[in-house]
Amino acid sequence: MPASQALRRSPIPECPEIHQIVLPTPWPVGPVQVYLVEDDPLTLVDTGVRTPESRAALEAALDGLGYGLDDIRRIVLTHYHEDHLGQAQAIRDAGGEVEVWCHEDEAAWCEDFSAERNEWIEPTEALFRENGVPADVLAKQTAMRREHAKHDPLCDATRIDRTLADRQRVTGKDLSLEVIHAPGHTEGHLLLLEPRSGVLITGDHLMGNAVPFTITSYVEGSVPDLSDPLGRRPRFRGLPSYLANLRALRERDLQAILPAHGGILTRPRHAIDEAILFYEVRIQRIGRALRKAHEEAARPVSAFEVWRETFPKADAVTEMRTRLYMVIGALDLMEDAADVRVSRDAAGVLVYEPSTEGVDSR
Repeated sequence: MPASQALRRSPIPECPEIHQIVLPTPWPVGPVQVYLVEDDPLTLVDTGVRTPESRAALEAALDGLGYGLDDIRRIVLTHYHEDHLGQAQAIRDAGGEVEVWCHEDEAAWCEDFSAERNEWIEPTEALFRENGVPADVLAKQTAMRREHAKHDPLCDATRIDRTLADRQRVTGKDLSLEVIHAPGHTEGHLLLLEPRSGVLITGDHLMGNAVPFTITSYVEGSVPDLSDPLGRRPRFRGLPSYLANLRALRERDLQAILPAHGGILTRPRHAIDEAILFYEVRIQRIGRALRKAHEEAARPVSAFEVWRETFPKADAVTEMRTRLYMVIGALDLMEDAADVRVSRDAAGVLVYEPSTEGVDSR
């Protein structure tokens, strides 16, 4: 990819030090956008996937600005996914004295990254079993994801030199970027705000061509919580976290958003409102599906049964995973609002029933 295609110099004139670099991925979502902060130290925010095409595009864009891979001195990761972490170790191997920074909740994922771990195979299997996914579906899905992991060389693990927390700053000679912890898509996702210009680098938290899925996962190494009447294990609740963070972000004075996908967003509040609306509509749809499934079954129903009612044409093996995360997240929000009652059936599966008429009209 020539520099003219990969590089977009200073897309926000009020913050000319930040350049957008567009790198190819092999996925339907299309290219990933990373950002070079032309300051001292020279800083790259996210790195793209580890493929020859992505590396060539990154080198071409850097060359267009008068740099090489070995000039990069700092990499800041918005989160650990392959199109963000992927080339960090390759850049380190290019010979420059580079440090890699990420949120403190993501360090272990970056340092112990593997394609199989990235698939969340075992934690997801346990979570889905507790939420009523049939054993044969789980077995097929697990086999598919293990096979995918064997053929997914898009990312290398790398050492993390510094961890970041909310409200800390990534400072350079001229710019100081505020770290905003924004869990939802992942537990340690972070954003970077340039406060003078109101420019916000968002990774996958806000995008121009999609709305991110949100993860729900058991806390690693957790055991059943004895204080919970249902003995549930503690877990990260991605959708409630994501929506709370979006609403908090809406109160900031933002002028432009630089996302990882989908160009540049020059109407930040509109983009935030659209993402909130996307999930609010789906939460309402899931509430209606719960009520219908409950009425038809004449008993409390599992999250999987609610998923099946919400997405009747979707394939349970290949199209269920991220959508079931969304269903579980929506049920979490309904439980928080006392719109559903949760119990366990005879097999130990978590089951839900509406507690008010409001569950299908929220």
